[in-house]
Amino acid sequence: MNQPAAGLTISLLQMNVSLGRPEQNLARVKKLLDRDLRSATDLILLPEMWSTGYDFPHFSRLAGSTPKLLQELRTMARQRSAAIGGTMLEQDGEKFYNTFYLIGPGGKIVSRYRKIHLFSLMNEPDFLSSGEEMVAGRIKNVPVGLMTCYDLRFPELGRQLALRGARLLLISAQWPQPRAEHWQALLKARAIENQLFIAACNRIGQGTEQIFPGLSGVYDPWGKEILKTPRRQGVFSCRLDFRELQTARQTIDVFADRRPDVYQEKQPR
Repeated sequence: MNQPAAGLTISLLQMNVSLGRPEQNLARVKKLLDRDLRSATDLILLPEMWSTGYDFPHFSRLAGSTPKLLQELRTMARQRSAAIGGTMLEQDGEKFYNTFYLIGPGGKIVSRYRKIHLFSLMNEPDFLSSGEEMVAGRIKNVPVGLMTCYDLRFPELGRQLALRGARLLLISAQWPQPRAEHWQALLKARAIENQLFIAACNRIGQGTEQIFPGLSGVYDPWGKEILKTPRRQGVFSCRLDFRELQTARQTIDVFADRRPDVYQEKQPR
């Protein structure tokens, strides 16, 4: 089996999303990549529902655009020799899902994750079905775990992905300004408690009812923010060194000291 790469270059494509306009959003992705991505990268990460936004009344029509857009992303991945990931609207029969597609540098869809935790405050469960499986993938043979926005509030998911070998968690999000402090605190916490890297791409700009702050970033296994994006659209990159992960886990061996034999899940009173 091939050894995992010692490092990865991650590029976060922070952008606004035009509601219900997939072609316009695709054009924005291409424009930002052509403008900002001047050197090689291993992964391009997009925001949640980047192609359509949460245009609930028009899901039936908009879901039809996803196969064509996926083909466009597959072509872009091959042309740039880079993996591309982010969530899009998926239709399966009569059900709709918020689905994280991870496309490999050869243009093949290597992983597909349907968002498990739907955000009731935004009425997601009224229009979307929840996923039932945790999903991991590989980039240059590095194990990565996939998460979407609200999933970040559930430490069980990040921990289980880490126990399955993830060295990097990828998070695609539309996290709004009123809870921006939660976003940053939870990203840091998930990185520290699981002793791994986190790369998170958030939407920026004005939505129909919410403002999205961006604040995309990359955190190392010590919780240090090694990439913080400015408050604008653009593509922002950094390099991960997985030797830092090994150092963190050797210094404080959290996984060896776990006590799963005494952990019992109970509902809060």
